[in-house]
Amino acid sequence: MTGLFSSCWLRSDLADAVTTQLPELPAPAEGFPWTWWQAVAANGLIRISSPVSTDADGGDALSLSALAERLGRANWPAGPALAVLFEAWVAGHYFAVADGDPERTAVRDALIQGRQLVAVATSEPGVGANPKYLSTHAGRIGDTWRLSGVKSPVTHGAEAAVFLVLAVTARHAGRQQFSLFAVPRAAAGVTVENVTAPVSLWPASHARVHFSEVMLPASALLGAEGSALTEWAKPFRLGEQAFLLAYALGLAGRLGDAIAASGKVVAGELGQAMAPVAALAATLSHLAACPASDGRHEAMLTGALGQLKIAQAGLVSLARQAGLAPGDVSALQHVSFFLLRGESRGHDRLGRQLLDQTMTQGV
Repeated sequence: MTGLFSSCWLRSDLADAVTTQLPELPAPAEGFPWTWWQAVAANGLIRISSPVSTDADGGDALSLSALAERLGRANWPAGPALAVLFEAWVAGHYFAVADGDPERTAVRDALIQGRQLVAVATSEPGVGANPKYLSTHAGRIGDTWRLSGVKSPVTHGAEAAVFLVLAVTARHAGRQQFSLFAVPRAAAGVTVENVTAPVSLWPASHARVHFSEVMLPASALLGAEGSALTEWAKPFRLGEQAFLLAYALGLAGRLGDAIAASGKVVAGELGQAMAPVAALAATLSHLAACPASDGRHEAMLTGALGQLKIAQAGLVSLARQAGLAPGDVSALQHVSFFLLRGESRGHDRLGRQLLDQTMTQGV
């Protein structure tokens, strides 16, 4: 890639190594492209956020964000890019430490080697992922658990071999407490119903998954009972937003390259439009080093969304001025829309504060 902004902002030797020669993108077709997926895994993309690996060194959250930026720079469509990033984050977040459990180790290894997918089953029909309204539940029966409920939409649910199911296991002071369970697709009582997913997200599939009195061993519980929201669900959501922002960062950098190459935009105007992109990169670098449990993490993430909104507006305007084709800007617009669909004035305020801070002293 060439242009004024061809260098990636997020530094990672591991991300550089695994993207030296990316597998050729598959043509959209029926079903999941398993041959391509295994090539992706062989390159090390799925283990990039996992500190533990069976056959090579793993990475961390910054490596994952750096990979996301590079996939954006390489102009990977959202579907393949997000499929890779999602499963890589599942591996890094839920299976970074298998605690010596042979079943969990087997799932992790099959995931990072590209032999199976793992789906996160949180949302429910009609209520989304709002914990207040989730009703899938699990109860103890001796040394086992019995789980029932319906989850939808479940990303990668049509192909997943294992579902990570968020379920109510208790109530305390009027509030539901949640636990997380690893449920094999083959378990009795699990029924998978395919749901049509947007074509633009291929190869990701969606499914509605029914759990009817599924009996699970004690080892199916991940983490501490009743702690799943803070231990698993919220950090996963925050990490997901971070790598989506990094992917948008890569798309923005690529768009900046294209605007510069057109020769139709004054350098000062382009520099001004790229300032919030550079600020977003600085914020994402700090996010990767800041645990989700740190109170500043969510505030910085909110600010990063504001930076993206500012960056997108400026770059789209200059792209039109440069006469670029709509397809050159649509990817950034679509990802930005997805991230900002619940936008608030707080995004704008924090985004501008972080931008000003970056311009004067660095984030």
